[in-house]
Amino acid sequence: MIQLEDLIQDIGECGRYQVILGLIVHSMKCVACFSTFLMVYGAVTPDWWCVHDIGGLANYTSEEIPSKACSLGNGTAPCTHFKFEDTAHTVVTKWNLVCDNDWVPSTITSLQMAGVFVGNVACGHVADLVGRKPPFFLALLTLIISNVIAAFSTSWIMFAVLRFFIGLGIGFQFTVQYNIVSEFTLARWRTWIVAMPSWAIEVTIFALVSWLVNDWQRLHFVTAAIGVPFLAAYWFVPESFRWYVSHNRIKDAENVIKRVARVNGKQPPDMSIISQMDMSVTSQLKDRKYSLFDVLKNKNSRKYTLLLAFVWMTLGLAEYGMQFGLSALSGNIYINMFVIGLIGSPAQLIQIPLQNRFGRKKTATLFFVICAVFAFVVAITHYFPETKVRNQLSNVAAIVSLTAINACWSPIQTLTIELYPTVVRNIGYGFLNTMARLGAIIGPQLVFLDTKVAGMMYWICGVTAVVSIFVLLPIPETRGVDLTDKLNKTDRVKAAMGKTVEMEVLHKESFSSSTEL
Repeated sequence: MIQLEDLIQDIGECGRYQVILGLIVHSMKCVACFSTFLMVYGAVTPDWWCVHDIGGLANYTSEEIPSKACSLGNGTAPCTHFKFEDTAHTVVTKWNLVCDNDWVPSTITSLQMAGVFVGNVACGHVADLVGRKPPFFLALLTLIISNVIAAFSTSWIMFAVLRFFIGLGIGFQFTVQYNIVSEFTLARWRTWIVAMPSWAIEVTIFALVSWLVNDWQRLHFVTAAIGVPFLAAYWFVPESFRWYVSHNRIKDAENVIKRVARVNGKQPPDMSIISQMDMSVTSQLKDRKYSLFDVLKNKNSRKYTLLLAFVWMTLGLAEYGMQFGLSALSGNIYINMFVIGLIGSPAQLIQIPLQNRFGRKKTATLFFVICAVFAFVVAITHYFPETKVRNQLSNVAAIVSLTAINACWSPIQTLTIELYPTVVRNIGYGFLNTMARLGAIIGPQLVFLDTKVAGMMYWICGVTAVVSIFVLLPIPETRGVDLTDKLNKTDRVKAAMGKTVEMEVLHKESFSSSTEL
């Protein structure tokens, strides 16, 4: 049977072109990573004092005025002037976001995540409508411009608006980044694409850069500067040939295939294969525009999408809650962040053999268990008196739990990519990404809640991780299954030919009766 996987095999399933493409995509994530976690540093609140304002000059004596007191004298006069320790230059110190304004940093972070949410929704449809490449580079351009303008913010309101647009760019990049590489590879290499520890490495680099720069404005400039050279990659990164085929643009698909084959040192394959595919399969359905309604119309795809929605929401809630809560942990925030990135790299790499050997679901379940157990440990430690040992145990458990939830992303992302056909892959993936961002919007508010009810954030994160384990059970495993392209049943039956009976049943089960879509 004719399959696009045969063409990928002929032009080099993981050749020079795919490796370079993967390196570009993973390196470009650095811009999104710095943009995402800038508020981890930006929300840091150094020690501060309320100061007297006498004749327009602020005078204070730390022995006379308690640290972090929001009133003067007998408590009847609210504090209007503040003095911060010169250990960090953040948005908190820039606009005095303490006391009555202590809710602002978490709200800015939530607005950023709301931007990611909107970006996921929009990009899912845009990428399936116009292709993967245009929104991918639009995201990069948006991040560069927004970071530069954000550095010149004159108020926290202006800054919050720009953080929303930064989130919008992040959402676009998150939605399309892995699909643009996965559609050029076979099943056994897709775990390598998603599980490469680039994010963990970039978190480590961000910790070092934020420590060296130690200024929120300069961090914005650095983030924008990192992104500028990647604009040149526009002339190397191709449009997905699978997207071309699924939209009956056969000549464009042939040009991309020839280009990949040439870079990989392979002879161009027999292009009549695509033409035959066009006549035998793709021409049976007129090219049409799909929407989320097409995904949700079918009983099984609707069930799997809604179940995965809870799992993705858990990922966003737990990761961004715990990640932005790093500043509340004892010890140095830079060291904590550096350690998370450092141990995150092997945690990501170990997933490659785990996913290929045991599958996406079992790997995700393992890390959800680790996340839940150590989140509960952190929550329980808050019931004991504060000591050095308790603080160290809480820190270690929090870092392990955060590392585990970070590791859950890879198998869930791979499972999602493999579950949807090409024509709705970005729609389904984008929708589930929006669910993660909905959780990410709530996550920073959990950080604020944790300052009022100690340990509550970790109780919530642990419980949602446990529930996610049971939610994954009805979803079919996708290990070793070829990607499908059209929403017609014929393609999926053909894709299942030559596979095991289990895989064949999977495809029929995942999108059964799909000719009704």
